[in-house]
Amino acid sequence: MKRLYTFAAVAAILTLASCNREPEIVIQNTPAVDVTNQKLDPNANESGTVRAYAGTQVTAKGLNLDRVGSVKVDGVDATIVSKEMKTLVFEIPVLNKPQQDDPYMVDLEVFEEGTDKRIFKYDYFVTIPVTDALVTGMDPKAGTVGTQVTIAGRNLEQITSVKFGGVSVAADAFVSSASAAIVVAVPAVSVTEPDTQLDVAAVWAGGTIALEDKFTLSVPVFAAYAQAAPALLGDEFALSGNNLDLVKGVKWGDMDFLISEQSATSITVKVPTGIELQNPAVQDKALTAIHGVKGDQVITVASSFKVDTTPVGPAAPVFTSAAPSDNAYTAIFLGKEVTVKGQNFASIEKFRIDGIEATLTEAATDIEAKFIVPSTITGTAAKEVTLEAIWNGGNVADFGTVTVYPFYYYKGLRIGIGSNSKNTYPEYNGQNAFILLDEGRVVSVDEFRTTPVDAFAMSGTNTVTSAANKVTGAEADYYSVQPYLFAISNSSNKLSFCDPANTANQLKCHFYDNGGALTALPTTFGTPVMFMAVLKEADSGELKAAVAGGTLTDIATTTPKASAGAPAFGTSEGSTWVKGSVITMQYVNYEYASQGTKPGDGLAGVRKVGYVYIRDITCGDETTGLAKADRVGYIEMDIYWSNVL
Repeated sequence: MKRLYTFAAVAAILTLASCNREPEIVIQNTPAVDVTNQKLDPNANESGTVRAYAGTQVTAKGLNLDRVGSVKVDGVDATIVSKEMKTLVFEIPVLNKPQQDDPYMVDLEVFEEGTDKRIFKYDYFVTIPVTDALVTGMDPKAGTVGTQVTIAGRNLEQITSVKFGGVSVAADAFVSSASAAIVVAVPAVSVTEPDTQLDVAAVWAGGTIALEDKFTLSVPVFAAYAQAAPALLGDEFALSGNNLDLVKGVKWGDMDFLISEQSATSITVKVPTGIELQNPAVQDKALTAIHGVKGDQVITVASSFKVDTTPVGPAAPVFTSAAPSDNAYTAIFLGKEVTVKGQNFASIEKFRIDGIEATLTEAATDIEAKFIVPSTITGTAAKEVTLEAIWNGGNVADFGTVTVYPFYYYKGLRIGIGSNSKNTYPEYNGQNAFILLDEGRVVSVDEFRTTPVDAFAMSGTNTVTSAANKVTGAEADYYSVQPYLFAISNSSNKLSFCDPANTANQLKCHFYDNGGALTALPTTFGTPVMFMAVLKEADSGELKAAVAGGTLTDIATTTPKASAGAPAFGTSEGSTWVKGSVITMQYVNYEYASQGTKPGDGLAGVRKVGYVYIRDITCGDETTGLAKADRVGYIEMDIYWSNVL
């Protein structure tokens, strides 16, 4: 409860010394602070809606305030900035209290000049803000070397290193760093047990913050292995232990051995049959296992492992050519099937392209083998990469190099348009509603809803994206939803592509069959934040021609900043798009999306970039620039789409 001292009455004392003397008047000017009619400014409160901090200047009103001698806040002297008869200004001093979010209730005391008489006491509220680094938790709490751990908290940009079991990761090696979260890859820690609990601590200039939870580090641990006799080419042997499912590879010296079976407690390894005959034939080298998220940790399984290199097995495969299986494509793109031709291919077990393993899509014949280009090949521009065939128990055949375009290219995708009226929503549109950009395929409303493609949007109230183009949820949740593209039309027949997070009334323009009745998707924001822009001939002529012609070689070519959330169909190209237009799509990263910020210059803030070439449109009228009233037809497009930049 607040305590208040009101104005003191001005007393006049009349003293008569004698009948011959004039009366003498003595006036006492006691200062008084008025908080009843004139509030303190700022009038800090307990709820924190109005706050005062160290250094805040507080203004008080009253009478005779020029006679104030001192002000104390929580017993600490405050600097008096100015004092006049009716106004007193003082500065909140630094208080010796811990940092916290809620304000502290403190005594505000005012004393008369030249005395220790307190003429005012008041319950005031001062905030000691949290400026120190503060850690609230980490996720995940278990993993292996290289696992990316997100440490959440506040003011974490001050963290200079993170320790796992005493091994430090410096700030310049963090995967990412922001005020609310830092991401750190678990370093190699010397442990002997398969699962070890590590203390985790964040270090900053103010000291070390020990996290409450420990991190469970899991590493492969092998049982002792003894070899009875030299292995022959093609032999299989078993290794046992714990967490062996974490092993990425087994090597004999510098040579890769083939893992044919693998579980948490055992690995079956096959000696390649293509090892060249050496002199002497029996060679002795260390047997090692590779593990870690990036596969850069080495464990010695046996310091001495003998192999008899006397040749066995079929003839080595001979390479002739490699090309896309789909004749519609003239280059090798991520996610596309490649057909490799040559001789002696029947023994090929898999391929390795740019050092990344690719499994066969079907059994190899003597002259042909097929595989899917792995999505983990990095880069943004066409490059020469190595191609190797793994054959007959782990032998490696060098097929030279092939040119790979390390991004996606999808041709001839068609979608129907959503409608704000289920009366103008053809069945085709429900069956061809959304394009999943990471997969290059079109999905129906039913699949979008039941998979679900965007679980947060389907929840009814999106817990990740709760405002137009702004993310308020966790980074991991935001990135867990792959970006998607769709188009809608409104009651005025305006037709536009949609950034899923642009508004909360777009998804409801698509309908699903609910027991014979059409039912709209929820009225909620979609999760990914994507901005778009129509490429103009004057600014992007060469880029536009490359996208339209299917000859793009570098997907990270700088494009105009995307700023539109829903570029519309029109009769002429400019701010609107037409048949033959190219639209850039820029999927915003978490940092920008959490601030509600559009992409910047040079793809700043962009996580993935893509281009849409409008090959054809039959659901719109090119003479009016509007959607057809019956919504019948489709938009056909070719799309380029990048990996994470």
